[in-house]
Amino acid sequence: MKQGKWFLLGLGSLLLGSCGQLLSNAVSNPVTSAKTAEMLSVQGVGAQNRYIIVFKSEQLPADAAQRVRQAGGKPTKQLASVGVMTAIGNAAFAQRLGRDSAVLSIGKEHLYTLPQLERAQAASVAGQGDVGARDQWDMRRIGAFSTAQRVGAARQQAVTVAVLDTGVMSDHPDLAGQVAYSVGTNYCQETGKDGTTGYPVYSRLIDFDQTPNFSGDSEDCVSANATYEAHGTHVSGTIAAKVGGGDIVGVAPNVKIAGYKVFDRYRFTDAGKVYEGVGGFDGPIFAAILDAASKKVAVLNMSLGGTLDRSNKDDNASWIAWSRVMKIANQTGTLIVAAAGNSAENSNGTIAHIPSDVSSIMSVSATGVASLRTDASGDLVAAGPDVMAFYSNFGASTDISAPGGDCGTNPANGQSWCIGANRANRPADWYKHLIYSSVINETTGEATYDYYAGTSMASPHVAGVAALLKAVHPEYSPNQLRSQLKNSAENVGQQQQFGAGLVNALNAIR
Repeated sequence: MKQGKWFLLGLGSLLLGSCGQLLSNAVSNPVTSAKTAEMLSVQGVGAQNRYIIVFKSEQLPADAAQRVRQAGGKPTKQLASVGVMTAIGNAAFAQRLGRDSAVLSIGKEHLYTLPQLERAQAASVAGQGDVGARDQWDMRRIGAFSTAQRVGAARQQAVTVAVLDTGVMSDHPDLAGQVAYSVGTNYCQETGKDGTTGYPVYSRLIDFDQTPNFSGDSEDCVSANATYEAHGTHVSGTIAAKVGGGDIVGVAPNVKIAGYKVFDRYRFTDAGKVYEGVGGFDGPIFAAILDAASKKVAVLNMSLGGTLDRSNKDDNASWIAWSRVMKIANQTGTLIVAAAGNSAENSNGTIAHIPSDVSSIMSVSATGVASLRTDASGDLVAAGPDVMAFYSNFGASTDISAPGGDCGTNPANGQSWCIGANRANRPADWYKHLIYSSVINETTGEATYDYYAGTSMASPHVAGVAALLKAVHPEYSPNQLRSQLKNSAENVGQQQQFGAGLVNALNAIR
C-alpha cells in the first residue's frame, strides 16, 4: 500500500533526498543542522489505529458517534458540516464500520511528517527598518510593493488570511499586531508566551512508545524540552510583514493573519532507532479549515501537502473528506491557496497531491530566476528569465506560479546551481535567490530571518496577492478571485509548469 505523507513544503534538504528545501541566511561561520529524515508512518505501531470515517450524508448523522462505539471504536473529532469523523479502533472495528449502511468510506487517518532539514543558521536580527527588503527580489518581481501602496492600508485591514501551518510567532517584530487571532487545532495543544494555543512552541508531544494507541486525547501527550518551528512564521511574513516593523515587508503589509497550528510533535522507536519529528493529522487540518471558513476568512494558505493514491481504497476516505472540506470552504467564501509540492513530479495520474490537486483549490508551482542584479537604488532585482524551480511539482492541476526560490542558473549548462555537480561550485551569493522572510529560532525562540526555498514560499505570494485583490473587490467570490488571478498572470512558459503564468499583483487589481 502506498502510504500518504504530509510535509511542510519549504523544509528539507537541497540535496532533494526528500521533498523540500530550506536554507538560511548564513554567509560566515555557518552551522549545519539536520532533523528527522525518514518518512516513516507511525500508524500500526500499536494494535489500534486512527481512522477517517466518511458518512454517506454530508451532514454528520445524529447517531454517528454511537455507530462508531457500537462497532468498537472511540470517536476523536467530529466534523458535522461535512459528514466526517475521526476515531480510534482496531482492524476489526474498521471492517465492521465499513459494512455500516450509513458509512460511505473508512480509511486510516494520515500522519504526514516533515522531511529532512538541512540549513545554515543566521544570527538573530530584529528591527532594522526594513533593510532586508532590499533582498526581496521576489516582491519586486511580482509588483507587490507598489501594488500594496496603491491599494492602501485601510482597504487591506478589512481582509484576513488564514495560515495553516506550524504556528505563527505573533510577537515577531514584523508580525506584531498583524495576527488577528491564533489557535491550535492540533492534538497536543499548549499555550505559548502570547497566551494562545497557536504559538509555534512544541513542549508537548505524542510519544508512540508510551502510548502506542494514542487516542487524540490531550492527556495522552507528554512533556518534553521546548523546541520551536519556524515554517509558519516565514510563510506569514511573506504574506503580511508590516512596513517598519523589522527587516522585511510582505505582499500585503496591512492585512491580518489568522494563525492555525495544525501540526504535532511526535516520537517513536523503530528497529532500535528513535525518531522525532513534527507531523499533521487529517482531523486537525480539517478542523482548522472549517473554523476559518465559518469565520468568513477571505483567503486561506496551506504550504503543506502530501500524496494519496486514488486507486487505493484505503486512501479513498481521505480524498473524499478533503474534497468535502474544500467544497464547504469554497461555498462559504474562502479562497484556498496551496503549494503544489516539492518532489519535481508530474501530478497527472492516479497519485494525487493533497490538498493542491483538489479541484476547488488554487495550486501554486514555484519559480526562480536565472540571475539577479542590484539596481541603482541598491535593491536586488531579477535580471535573468523566470525558470521553473528545480524541485517544483507541475502538471495539469497547476493553476498559477509564484517565486519560491531556486539557486540561480549555471550559464555553462543551463541548470540550477543546486543540482548535481553544480552544487559544489555554486557562487557565494547563491542563497540570495531564495526567499527572505521572518522566522523564529528553533532552539531559542528568538525572532530572526532566513532564506528558504520551496513551493511553501510560492503559495503565500499568491495568497498575499489574492488578499490585495479582495481588498479592492470585497464582493468577489472565491471563483472570481481565482479567475482574476489567473487571467492577470504573466505568461512565462508552459502551462503544465506555470499554470496560467506568474502571479502579477498590479495586473490583478486593475
